[in-house]
Amino acid sequence: MFNFFSELKKLVKKEKFIDRYNIVNMSGRILYVEGHTGLCQLSQTLITFKFKGGMIIVEGSDMILGELSETTIKIVGNIKRVEAM
Repeated sequence: MFNFFSELKKLVKKEKFIDRYNIVNMSGRILYVEGHTGLCQLSQTLITFKFKGGMIIVEGSDMILGELSETTIKIVGNIKRVEAM
């Protein structure tokens, strides 16, 4: 069976965080992340959360959490920038 994330990881193995989380940005309106380990900051313009070995910063406007579970997060809004640190 074809697994999108597994195939993507094979193509970009050099990325230092690629085995720690999966992230999908849908047209700057929906961001879906698998593998987070905790929410750090939440506002309509800035959302930060941890993953194993780092942090993800999401900047935008009118952002809300569409879904939050133990390992997945879905952010809905006008997503301008996503950065892994």
